[in-house]
Amino acid sequence: MKKILYIISIIVLFASCGNKEKNQQGFVVNGKIINSVDKTIYLQELTTKGLKFIDSTTIKPDGSFEFKGNVSDKLFATISFPKGAAVIVLDTNSTISLSIDADTPEQYGVTGSPDSETLRKLLQINNKYMQIMRNMETKYAQYGNGDVPPIAIQNQIRNEYDSIVNIRKIELQNFVMSLDKSIISYFATNFLMPESDFEFLEKVDQKFYAQLSSSKYAQEHHAKLTELRKTAVGQSAPDIVLSDPFGKTVSLSSLRGKYVLVDFWASWCKPCREESPNLVKTYNKYKTRGFDIFSVSLDDNREAWQKAINDDKLLWTHVSDLMKWNSSVVNLYKIEAIPFTVLLDKEGKIIAKNLRGEKLDDKLSELFK
Repeated sequence: MKKILYIISIIVLFASCGNKEKNQQGFVVNGKIINSVDKTIYLQELTTKGLKFIDSTTIKPDGSFEFKGNVSDKLFATISFPKGAAVIVLDTNSTISLSIDADTPEQYGVTGSPDSETLRKLLQINNKYMQIMRNMETKYAQYGNGDVPPIAIQNQIRNEYDSIVNIRKIELQNFVMSLDKSIISYFATNFLMPESDFEFLEKVDQKFYAQLSSSKYAQEHHAKLTELRKTAVGQSAPDIVLSDPFGKTVSLSSLRGKYVLVDFWASWCKPCREESPNLVKTYNKYKTRGFDIFSVSLDDNREAWQKAINDDKLLWTHVSDLMKWNSSVVNLYKIEAIPFTVLLDKEGKIIAKNLRGEKLDDKLSELFK
C-alpha cells in the first residue's frame, strides 16, 4: 500500500503543458490561475536531484500571470501548488498559455506545442490508472494503520496491484514507442520506474538517442543504461560483502552453488514486511532443494532491523551496512524502490528480477522440476 501512495504522489507532481513559436526569442509562460492561496508562484526546473529555481512572479488580481526568460535546451519545468503541480516542456522559443485551478492543478487547460500536447496525452493515460489505484487504496483502507492483512487479503492486494501496474506499463510503453523524436519518452521512463524492464529502456535508447543526443535527458538516459547493463539479466551479480546482525562479514558469493534470491528490504518498509510470509513459505518449500535467500537491509537502526528479522521469522542470511539509502548496494544494483529482488543461478548470474509471491514460486517450480 505504501508503494501505491508513493506512485500516486509522484504522478500528482507530473501534470503538464507547453507551446512553441519559431520566430520568438525567449520563452513566455502565461495564463490564469483560480483558487490559489499563494499570490507568488515559482517556475522551477524538474531535475533528478529536486527542483531548481528559474523565476518567480506575482499572480495579478484577475488571476493572470506571466514568466519570461531563456533556456539553452528543452527542459521540464514545474509550477507548484500545495495540491499538486503543472509541469511544462520549456523551450527557449515557446509561448505556453495555461488555465489552472490550484485545487486541481492536474486538470489544467493548455494551448501548446506538439511536445506539450504529447505530454498531456501521456499523462491522461497515466492518470486513468492512478485513479484506479486510488480506488484500490480506498477499498483496502482498513489495513492502512499498521495492521497486517490476512495472507489471503495480502495475495488479493498483490494480485490486483500487479495487474494494474502491468496493464499501465504496457499501455504507457506502447505509447512511448509510437512517438517520433520526442523528449517525452524520457519523461515517461522516469515515472515508469521501477516497473520498467531493462529491455524497454534499451528500446527507448536505441530509438531516440541518435535523434536527441544533444538533449541532456537523452544523455542521462544513455549513461544510466551503461550502468544498468552491469546488473541486467544474464550478467554476473556484483558481489555484496557486508556484516550480518552479529557483526560477522558475509559475502553473496559464498552462496554459489545454490539458486539465490537477493532480497533488498527494510524493517520500516511496509510492502517488504507484507511480503515476509510469502518469503518464509517459499524458503521452507525449496531450502532443501538448493535454494537460499540473501537479504540486504536498507535499515539504519540495528535494533529495528534485528527485531523485524525475529518478528517475521526470517531464518536465512541477513546483511546490512545500516546506511539506509546511502548504502553501497543502492548504487551497485541501481535500486529505485524496495522491496526489490534479484534471482541468481548457481553460478551467480542474474536470471530474473522483482519476482515475489506466486511469480517467485512459479519460477522456482520451473527451476526445480
